[in-house]
Amino acid sequence: MRWRALVVAAVAGLLVLLSGGPAMAKGADRATISGPGLAGPIVLDGNGAAGEPGSGGNLATLGEGSGLFLAMFGADGGQRLSPSQPAGALGPRYELTYRVPDGSTDPSTVTQDLYPEAAGGPVTYTRAGQQVFGSTTTGGWYRAPANFPALLTKLGVPGVSAASAASRAAAPSAPAAGAAPTVRQSRPAGYWIAPGAAVLVVLAVASAVLFRRRLAHHGRSAATG
Repeated sequence: MRWRALVVAAVAGLLVLLSGGPAMAKGADRATISGPGLAGPIVLDGNGAAGEPGSGGNLATLGEGSGLFLAMFGADGGQRLSPSQPAGALGPRYELTYRVPDGSTDPSTVTQDLYPEAAGGPVTYTRAGQQVFGSTTTGGWYRAPANFPALLTKLGVPGVSAASAASRAAAPSAPAAGAAPTVRQSRPAGYWIAPGAAVLVVLAVASAVLFRRRLAHHGRSAATG
């Protein structure tokens, strides 16, 4: 019965690997915005769902609009964080903190400075060197896309709509800087370890079954001989 025990153990290991592997692909599962004019922090909880790029929902849209994925995974499709602070007044500073499950014992956090009333539209600044996915964040500035002010207003950040309207009125012909990138999520180091291990487990199960069948076949041949 040893071969049956081996199969059961291998299948159990495969299920563990498959359940743990996708977690490495997730974005933030929570975001917190704090700053002036707020009665308390604004908290976006993914309720177990990740704010992965392209997944939709407020949490994912917030991450895309603030440049979180560029900060975590680097430049993509020509989009990157800028080393230079945008021209013009920044206005009030808010703190935007993401909780990112990355396979470690404690989820990592990535913090950005958010300037929702900046001239020309909201911008963020990400400090370089924040630990996430076994690597560190890229540092720099990011101009949020055109739909970002509406999201911030929806979430309850004060003064965003008025500041955005004033910026557009002051510079109606200004191009939209930092349009939201189409993010191909770069996979962090180690992402493919779990799927690769899963393949090895499947091969081990197949080998064990095949070996068992060969033993049974040789046993029958010896008995009839």
